[in-house]
Amino acid sequence: MSTVITNGNDFNETITLYEWSGCDGKYGVRSEEELKSTFLNLDKALHYVHNHGYCVKSFSPLEIELLNNSIKYIKFNTLLEMPTDYSVQAELKREDIFNSACLQIGLYTNSLRYLKKDFLIEHFEEFAKNIPADVVPYYRGIIERGASVYLSEYDFEKRKKDLENMENQVNDAGGYGSNKVLVKTNGLGIVKDNSNESINDKIYKQINGLKDSAFINYLLIPTLLLLTGVIIGFIVLVLGK
Repeated sequence: MSTVITNGNDFNETITLYEWSGCDGKYGVRSEEELKSTFLNLDKALHYVHNHGYCVKSFSPLEIELLNNSIKYIKFNTLLEMPTDYSVQAELKREDIFNSACLQIGLYTNSLRYLKKDFLIEHFEEFAKNIPADVVPYYRGIIERGASVYLSEYDFEKRKKDLENMENQVNDAGGYGSNKVLVKTNGLGIVKDNSNESINDKIYKQINGLKDSAFINYLLIPTLLLLTGVIIGFIVLVLGK
């Protein structure tokens, strides 16, 4: 598998996830909400990378950066191009999702330095006590059952379900009158699926560049051969006269 080192030169400020999360004690410990928001964006970046045919070489927090001093700009430093075999791709994606979950749990529980995967699988319920309750089912599925689901997808579906439950409660309490309209006008009636696509386009433009280059070459070479054949044929025709 070919390796791509992502380039962060277009961004003014960078900090590793290790530093940002407070692992080194320099920036203080982050709150659960800060970590949760960051992990959602990290997952969206992972999903983007997978969708472009790559996987992540390392989930060390030293190899993951926050750019522009923003938790929305998550950059994996080294990517590996996945083979074309779909079954292999599926397994690599599953491994990435599992490793990402281990990283997140390690940062939630401040146990990353000594966290072992086998120990985490065996003692997940102990770790779950220090993880936000609303995402425990997600991590349980990944760690104990080997599920291959993105955190951002889980969050999106959960918010939709929560909204449906809220609307059902409103309808049960007051029918289809003004209360339901109030829920809608407050903006709760629309669950947005923000994939950070435009941000990740900027961060991982080398992936797109490589793919575009390969596609251009795929089209250009046959075209040049065709034009060369036409030119040679024309010259032969002219000289034959």
